Amino acid sequence: MAANASNILYNSTPPSTFVVTVFQFLEKEVGVEPFRPSEIFVSNEVRAASEVVIDLCLSFVLANVGIVSNIMIILVFAKQGYKESMNVSMTAIAIWDLIKCLAASLQRMAGPISLFSAAKAESWGNISTVSMTYLITFVSYVSSGLAAYVAVERCLCVSMPLLVKVLLTPKVTFIAMTTISIVIFGSFAVIFAIFDIVWVHDTKWNEKIAIYRYSDFHRKHEGPLMMYYNLTGIIWPTVSFFIIVICTAIIVIQLRRSSKFRAENKQASEASTISDRDKRVFKMLVVIIAIYILCIFPRIALYMAKYFVYELYFLRKYHNIFLVICHFIILFDLFNATCNLYVFLWMSSNFKATAKEMFHCGKKKV
Repeated sequence: MAANASNILYNSTPPSTFVVTVFQFLEKEVGVEPFRPSEIFVSNEVRAASEVVIDLCLSFVLANVGIVSNIMIILVFAKQGYKESMNVSMTAIAIWDLIKCLAASLQRMAGPISLFSAAKAESWGNISTVSMTYLITFVSYVSSGLAAYVAVERCLCVSMPLLVKVLLTPKVTFIAMTTISIVIFGSFAVIFAIFDIVWVHDTKWNEKIAIYRYSDFHRKHEGPLMMYYNLTGIIWPTVSFFIIVICTAIIVIQLRRSSKFRAENKQASEASTISDRDKRVFKMLVVIIAIYILCIFPRIALYMAKYFVYELYFLRKYHNIFLVICHFIILFDLFNATCNLYVFLWMSSNFKATAKEMFHCGKKKV
């Protein structure tokens, strides 16, 4: 019995023998035609290898490193206090990055679970594919939106330092971070309803396993729902990307002008120039923002391609290549979520001193 795309069941975990088992079960006992990925551009073997090497190994390591590093960032900024807006904004970003890394780590727990139960590992892999994957994606959008706010804030600080220090207080930054988080994450919440988890009895394991399929909600609203998802998935990161790029360019130009002005006017007042400390902060944030730019661009490119190529998605013609690209994008996302700690330690003497005091029992240098 042929089935349309909305009724197709599919297991996307790497072991081909398990996929064959599910396919046979669906054909003989359930009566539903299973989805067989097209091997255009990427074969099933390459897709399976990319899942093991990139997704299950590299991303799993980065995710767990990110959990530790973001907890450290949150603790250090909490120790320093929130008298400065930068501490508030960087803590908010670290919280979302921590959620991202936790979700990524949980998604890849199928490997450790397989040591105790192969069937449960397969079930967990399928459940996490349609839950944690979206969570990681949406959290990445939130983080990019928060980074855009930080870029705007720093841009205003470097252009109008005295006025902004009065207006952009830590309280204002907290409200802005909270609002951006709720608006961006809330705009994607409906997408969690497009897949259903179905439990079927598998003869190989002789127990029930979980596989996923498109939900009735998706079937009824597929057209407008996917159009909304595609547009929203393009608009949020693209707007954040251009805001970050423009503001970063302005910050760099203003820093150069300030340095040139101070060199030519040694008696320049503090009111007319940017302090050396603020310059160091701006340079550190420029590095962080530059990393965001590099990591967010591939996601924007994929979503633009997906918007124009309908078949470039899960359970469609280009399922395999879509999954491989997603593995690389998530790797970039996790790298972005992990590296901020090392940028802070490298470029912020205050952060480094506090971290040493907290985690190495050293004395804070004056």
